[in-house]
Amino acid sequence: MTEEQAPGRHRRRPHPVRRAVSWTIVGILVCSAAYAGITFTRTYQSSDGEPTQVIVATWMRDNRMGPLVAQLENLYYRYVDKPQVGGTPTLSADVQAEDQAGTDDLSGIDSIGNPAVASAPGTSPDAGPAPLDAAGSTPVLLGGGLVRNITNTSSSTVASAAPAPRQHLDPPPTLVSPVKNPEPKEGVWQPVASKVDGIPAVYVARVRADDVHTSYYASAMWIDTSLTTAMLVPGYEDPGGPNPYNGALPKDLWPLVLANVNGAFRLDDSQGGYYYKGKTVRPLVEGRASAVIYKDGTIRIGKWGRDLTMSPEVDAVRQNLNLIVDKGKSMVSNGADHVVWGATTDKESLAWRAAIGQRADGSIVYVGSPHLSADGLANVLVSTGVKQAMVLDMNDWWTAGFYFKHAKDGAPLCRKLDPAIAEGCDRFLKPYKRDSFQFLAKPLSN
Repeated sequence: MTEEQAPGRHRRRPHPVRRAVSWTIVGILVCSAAYAGITFTRTYQSSDGEPTQVIVATWMRDNRMGPLVAQLENLYYRYVDKPQVGGTPTLSADVQAEDQAGTDDLSGIDSIGNPAVASAPGTSPDAGPAPLDAAGSTPVLLGGGLVRNITNTSSSTVASAAPAPRQHLDPPPTLVSPVKNPEPKEGVWQPVASKVDGIPAVYVARVRADDVHTSYYASAMWIDTSLTTAMLVPGYEDPGGPNPYNGALPKDLWPLVLANVNGAFRLDDSQGGYYYKGKTVRPLVEGRASAVIYKDGTIRIGKWGRDLTMSPEVDAVRQNLNLIVDKGKSMVSNGADHVVWGATTDKESLAWRAAIGQRADGSIVYVGSPHLSADGLANVLVSTGVKQAMVLDMNDWWTAGFYFKHAKDGAPLCRKLDPAIAEGCDRFLKPYKRDSFQFLAKPLSN
């Protein structure tokens, strides 16, 4: 080695192509990080108070990482939020006590509509006229939060002026617990929420879903469709298409709301279509589970193309996967269909799950609870007597069901179907990003 060739004197210069590739990779990483930061910030800013893990999961799904989210959630439900085996529930099955808590001193309105309309003989013993106020008159809730007092000169005067008893449906029989020794009031349907013309229109029952995870109740809400009308309110983000209410129940309907519950999966995950107020947002799929709401407020649950078809009277069609209950039977098998009821958690994971079903008499049953497998959810629905049922959204933020009493000024006083439901229970009254099903009182026309 000569003096001119001392070590380090003649280092190899980077090849121009390698240098360009290196800078390209650096540029891609920087741009990706910037894109991730910008999009995550947008997702965070558009959140409706969701916890961090929900925001992260939403961002990942928005950026084509849904399968990874599904695997992470499977691990979460399997190893982190693992349900207890055995034991007794800490939650009471006495729903009426929960319903009454904190309302006794509000002088609220017990009945929406005409209190002089009594139920027919032999109907629920809980039905009856609204209580009198101090002046001897009965407060009657009208549209728009207006209140009218009907003076009661005598019971015979009211009875003679009353129209014929209002027809209504009866709640299902008491649910049979899979546990040998049921808790007090377990499986018993209990009237909650404001009445309609003096008749309870919403009942709730709690029952164990299986005889293994006996520390948890599934909460079921029954809705009398002869006393209510149904309404689908699209979220301001999902499922897309027309959005006339900005994701909120219009305030002039708040005095009539009796219950509202979460909608279905995000449209991209629903494997179905969506139609709303004359616009096909996504083509409806033959054979998919469908909730159809008609312009007169009637709701039907069934299989599209077999039970339900398009007509001029249809106001909305929301589809989501296949029917989880069909012709009164569970459609959850023991085979390898573990992603049929939601890829986010397999069918055996005990997670927050929700579904909406319909009995032969037309009444609706909603189930929304934690620690439910797909099989447990279907079995509870079958036990309530539903003939067809469609799964709705799932996981511990998106599963949410509420029912309402009313203050004297018509303001809704909310109750959670399950006390563990996340955040406040006015979620579907105010602007919200996801769709909801709303059930409103249908008073007799005066």
